Amino acid sequence: MLDYRMQTFLTLCREMNYRRAAQALNMTQPGVTQHIQHLEKHYGVKLFVYDGRRLHRTPEADALKRHAESVMAREKALTDVFAAPRRVHLDVGATKTIGEFVLTGALSRYLADPMHSIRFEINNTEVLLDMLDESLLDFAVVEGVFDKQRFGWHLFKRERFTGICAASHPFAGRTVPISEVFGQTLIVREPGSGTRRLLEQSLDARGYSLDAFSRCICISQFSVITGVVADAGAISFGYAPVAAQRTDLATFEVEHMPMWGEFNFVYCDEETARKKIELFFGKP
Repeated sequence: MLDYRMQTFLTLCREMNYRRAAQALNMTQPGVTQHIQHLEKHYGVKLFVYDGRRLHRTPEADALKRHAESVMAREKALTDVFAAPRRVHLDVGATKTIGEFVLTGALSRYLADPMHSIRFEINNTEVLLDMLDESLLDFAVVEGVFDKQRFGWHLFKRERFTGICAASHPFAGRTVPISEVFGQTLIVREPGSGTRRLLEQSLDARGYSLDAFSRCICISQFSVITGVVADAGAISFGYAPVAAQRTDLATFEVEHMPMWGEFNFVYCDEETARKKIELFFGKP
C-alpha cells in the first residue's frame, strides 16, 4: 500500500494546485505542503517548482509519479486476487474506433467465461489517459498519438488510415488530389480523439489545417458519422475497419498523403498489464 504522503503527492500531480489538492484530500493546504516537503527530504530531490504563479513538476517528480502509479496498479491487482480468487474482473478502456469496430470479438470471447466480468470504457484518448493516471483502468487500447514518455505501452497493430465516403461518391475507390478533397464537407471527431489528431498532424505536415475544407463538422460518435457520410455526401477520415462495417461506404486515398495509425496498449505497470491483456485476449 502506498504511503499516505505518496497519495498526497499523486493528488497534487493531478491537480497541480496546492489548494485544490487540499480540498480533494479533505486536509489543510499546509498539510499538503508538509507531505511534499517530507518526500523531497526523503528522496533528496525537488519535486515541484513555480514558474511565476504556475506550478510545474520536475523530472524527478515525473519519475516518482510513474513509480507510484506502477505500485498502485500492482496493489489493485493483488487486491482483486484476494477479494475474489475465482472471479476475474477487468477495467479496460478503448478509444471509439477500437472499442466499436476492433475489440468486439475479444470482448465476446472474454465474457463467454461466466467467471469473467468487465467494465469496458469507450472514450477518447485524453479521457482514457486521465483514467489511467487515476488508476481507474488496468489498461487501455488507444489509437493515434499520445505521450509515450508518460505511460508504459507496446504496439497492438498498425492500421491503414484512409478517406471514407459513400459507395456512390465520386471519390469511392480512387486516389484523389488534395485540392479536390478540400472542396468537400468534412466530418471529424471531437478534439482529443486519436483520429482527429492523426488527420490534423498529416495535414500540418503538408502545410494545411482543417480550415482548408469548405465545411468542417464535428460529431463525436462514429456510428453517426458513418450515417451522415453514407447519406449526405460528406467525407470523413478513419481506419479501414470502420468502412468495412457497411456496404454503403467506400474508401479513398489522398494523393501523396499515405496515412497509417498505431493501435497501442497503454498502461501504468507493464508486468500487471501484460497479464491482464493476455487474459482479455484469451492467450495462455
